[in-house]
Amino acid sequence: MGMDRRMMQLRGGTRLLGAMVAALVLVIQPFPAAGQEAAPALTLEEAVALARDNNPEFLSQENDLTSAQWSVRSAYGDLLPSANASMGMGYSASGERRFQTVGLGEQPAMYSSSYNLGLSYTLNRARLLEPGRARAQQRATRARVDGAGQQLDANVRRAYLAVLQTEAAAVQARQEVERTAEHIRLAQARLDVGTGTLLDVRRAEVQHGQAEVRVVQAENSAAAERLSLGRLLGVRLDDEARLTTRFELFEPEWERDQIVAMAMDNNPSLRASRAQEEAIVTGRSVARSEYLPTISASLGFRGDLAQAASIDPLLANELAQAERSYSSCLEQNQIRQSAGLAPVTCRPADPVQIEDRLRTQHSGWPFDWRSQPMSASLSISLPLFTGLSRQHRIEEANLAVDGARHAVRAEELRVSAEAETLLRNVSASYRTAQLQARVRETAAEELRLAQEQYRSGLATTVQVTDAQTNLGEAERAEIGAIYDYHQSLAALEALVGTPLR
Repeated sequence: MGMDRRMMQLRGGTRLLGAMVAALVLVIQPFPAAGQEAAPALTLEEAVALARDNNPEFLSQENDLTSAQWSVRSAYGDLLPSANASMGMGYSASGERRFQTVGLGEQPAMYSSSYNLGLSYTLNRARLLEPGRARAQQRATRARVDGAGQQLDANVRRAYLAVLQTEAAAVQARQEVERTAEHIRLAQARLDVGTGTLLDVRRAEVQHGQAEVRVVQAENSAAAERLSLGRLLGVRLDDEARLTTRFELFEPEWERDQIVAMAMDNNPSLRASRAQEEAIVTGRSVARSEYLPTISASLGFRGDLAQAASIDPLLANELAQAERSYSSCLEQNQIRQSAGLAPVTCRPADPVQIEDRLRTQHSGWPFDWRSQPMSASLSISLPLFTGLSRQHRIEEANLAVDGARHAVRAEELRVSAEAETLLRNVSASYRTAQLQARVRETAAEELRLAQEQYRSGLATTVQVTDAQTNLGEAERAEIGAIYDYHQSLAALEALVGTPLR
């Protein structure tokens, strides 16, 4: 029996809202004539999707995911060897070459070129830990962006409800205008037959004017809420767009522990704090790795080439040197013969052979390099003392970990307290909406009786206007209570990070 009574109260609480929404659709967008397109419809799911695609603040935060992904790739890339290649060309004009105070003689103009290929690899524990730290930072970024997305969804849901509430209030205000207009007609009819007074008519007209003022205010509030919703969506919301998602009242049956557990597991802000703590803990491991050795290896290949612009000066020097060597050889033979020793063979230089050799040596510029022997190296370094900088960084990392853990604990306390508070708000809003529905039904019955007695001459116009005022206040209070319930439920859904409807 008690359940039937609650169901009747629930139906009574939602009957006015359903009637107002139906009337709102008819008032804002009548049935289209032949050849006329219907006004666009916008569901809550479509509004959320639009906001995800167009809200500039959310898109700006979403870009951080790309940066975090590249940080992970860069961390893995640092585990690979580094490779470099270089090539150079040079020119030296002709003239006398000198090395400090020693003259090297006249040299021709020279063209030079070289290449260098190198591989290097450096490995330490910090590099090995960096991918893990980057992944943890990526998870923290993703959790933060997911939290921003869920917060955006919650804001859109609240704005969507606010538009429906103000439009329902506008419908109620129009209905009140119709009721007061009917009372004016009744008071005028009684005045015409001599059973009423002009004061009754004027009193009804004052109440009618007040109702018209509320219509203007309600319509202005509805337009302002539409603009707020459009700002969240990142697009201009069509003035004729119909918000078609409807929200039903239902009795909340969740237990406190159930809601708190859901919030602890899914709250976006808490998840982001935990992911950030994980990233900071990994960063501390990276700081501690500064005490470990670093291994470095390198491998190099190079080649170069020098070519004279003209071999004539070089050929002249070679021939002159060869001639001196030949003359010196002859002189040595004379000395050997005087000493009774056998002479050595002395051969004069072959200019053609020398020229061919020089031309071979000074050809192939710029890319016919002469390769040099490969070079390789391996080193291990262990930092022994670097002042107190390492200890300072490690201490800062420890403090950062402590701060992150305190932040997570504070967030857990906040989420737990807010979950219980919002659950209480939802329950209180539900009971309030039920009570307001009963008050509105009583006020409607009061107005009906007052109007019947007024028609029969058993009631005054003051009683009718008071009953109309009471009904208007009850209707507005019921609308506020119904949407307070939906807004409280939306806030609870945002906190637990999952739908509850």
